[in-house]
Amino acid sequence: MAGRPRIPTALQLVKGAYEKDPKRGKAREGEPKPDGPLGEWPSRWDTGPTVIAAAELFMVGKSLNDVAAALKIEWEDARALQVASKKLADKVELRQLWEEVRLMAPWLSNADRWTVESICELKLRERRGIISTGERSELGRLCGKCGMNPSDRTRVSTLPKNPVVAKTDPREQFMKRRTSKAG
Repeated sequence: MAGRPRIPTALQLVKGAYEKDPKRGKAREGEPKPDGPLGEWPSRWDTGPTVIAAAELFMVGKSLNDVAAALKIEWEDARALQVASKKLADKVELRQLWEEVRLMAPWLSNADRWTVESICELKLRERRGIISTGERSELGRLCGKCGMNPSDRTRVSTLPKNPVVAKTDPREQFMKRRTSKAG
């Protein structure tokens, strides 16, 4: 039997749980806070103006020869643009998904780019209705790893594993030694 899902920190703050048990709050100090940019989407999702122009021509029913003549390119290049223009809608939606993730999880950084790329591609498959059960499970797992739901967000920490210990005042060290010898 699985344990209870963790209560989100924001809810615990409202309930006053950390006043009752300060250790709880200390354990969650490293939760993600919006502090670093994810950056722009992968460059392979970009489309050049030529692809957009070709896509518009193909959408109105122009042939490969018409597109090649209109854009003053070779037929083979027009054929490659035809293939690229069919993927244009996917690229546009992938960029929109990237922006959604960036707004929903502003704590993600450039170190999370590959994970976010996978999340976007799997979410696109889900929206198109062609996602498999395994892919849906992977999408949920990746979203959880990025802290994109309340209970998983409490498990993500942005603090370093070995925090720098502040040096104590030499006077305090002296007084501790002195009181321990006396007592």
